[in-house]
Amino acid sequence: MNKANNLIANGSFETSTPGEMPDGWEIVVPNKALAPVFKSVKSDVQKMLMAQGNGRRECFGYVRHKVNLESGKTYRMRVKLRFEGMEDLNRHLVHGIFGSFNDGIFYYRRDGQWIIGEEVFPAGENTDNCEVRLYFRFSPDGKVWWDSVSLEECEPIPPRPVKISCSWGTGDMKHWSKWLDIAGKKGSDVALLPEMFNGKNVSQAEAIDGISGSLMAEKARQHKMYVCGSFYEKRGDVVYNTAPLFDREGKLVGSYQKNQLYDPEEDEGATPGIGFPVFQTDFGKVGIIICYDSWFPETTRILAYKGAELILFPNAGYFVDLIPARTADNGVWMAVSSLNSPAGIWDSSGARAGETNKDSTRYAAISIKDFEQDEENRMITATVDLSRVYSPHWWGGPMRSAPGGRRVRQTLIVPIEDEIAKEAARWWND
Repeated sequence: MNKANNLIANGSFETSTPGEMPDGWEIVVPNKALAPVFKSVKSDVQKMLMAQGNGRRECFGYVRHKVNLESGKTYRMRVKLRFEGMEDLNRHLVHGIFGSFNDGIFYYRRDGQWIIGEEVFPAGENTDNCEVRLYFRFSPDGKVWWDSVSLEECEPIPPRPVKISCSWGTGDMKHWSKWLDIAGKKGSDVALLPEMFNGKNVSQAEAIDGISGSLMAEKARQHKMYVCGSFYEKRGDVVYNTAPLFDREGKLVGSYQKNQLYDPEEDEGATPGIGFPVFQTDFGKVGIIICYDSWFPETTRILAYKGAELILFPNAGYFVDLIPARTADNGVWMAVSSLNSPAGIWDSSGARAGETNKDSTRYAAISIKDFEQDEENRMITATVDLSRVYSPHWWGGPMRSAPGGRRVRQTLIVPIEDEIAKEAARWWND
């Protein structure tokens, strides 16, 4: 942190008296009975701001410091802290800018004994009455020590465009070879084939480097694009519904084995996969679900928790209206190729590529560009920009919008995942 560039006048808490609030900071407590303790403390080497619970799990309050931002500029917010007695940093602490414009920190990392939270964001059109807020909530016995809080102007966020081609309908291997060539000539970064694109059933399963996988790898290498799609994979004496992902060199990045098999697949001899991997690509993080997986909201949620930005969804058929909910709920983009349903591409606000009528209840602009539908080759192509995650209800920024997979936006006291896990394990009826 460069103190000279910090827009928070007392972001390092140097101007303070132990036991009192640092200069420029003010405590806000909506319900005094639930007030946390905020005060300046001094260690052997520095002064810090401390907060601690009051013994009640409903404990809630924050401190604030006014800041002046300029519309059109980009800022980096950073906090450095340590804590004890808290289970979940996202549930108990919130660090953000609030006012007509709002944004803040959604991700943390460890740096020795310290926790660093950092986020870069552009200021909105209206930056009136902005203030930095540090929330402490729902931790009866927890403590946190803030070493510093900074807000500095920085370079704009670079765009991360990804051109995606998706397909619909069936075809033989000759068709898919031609289809991949067309996707490659369009300059696609990702070409997605449907589920079971090779037309083979469980009894005809192939090795990952068999005819189907080899075609995918060859075309990925030839056109310098990522290629994904699903087919039945024979692995030893077990068969999986597998979606491999090949990179621009034709190398296998990794593969996903369908976890939620459609019941007839099991009857035919397929085995469910285990786990939901996320794959690092040169444009961002990618997750995969296959067909029946889409009926379970937890599949997309776990991929988003693991950092997936774009989710590839090959399928034989699906319910189209599920997809905007999955993307908006989790703040992800989704690309869909299907044997029997329409292809589609959705952004993080639930907007669909090529839509002509915007949903009047969605306030974010669509972030998908250059949509093209090729009826002859049964291909849609569009470019998504992964650099900024917009939610459908965009009330001046992400701190007042729909959660969109941002853990810190969960405002409940007891994590809902705990309740779901307990209830899911119950096999009897009361």
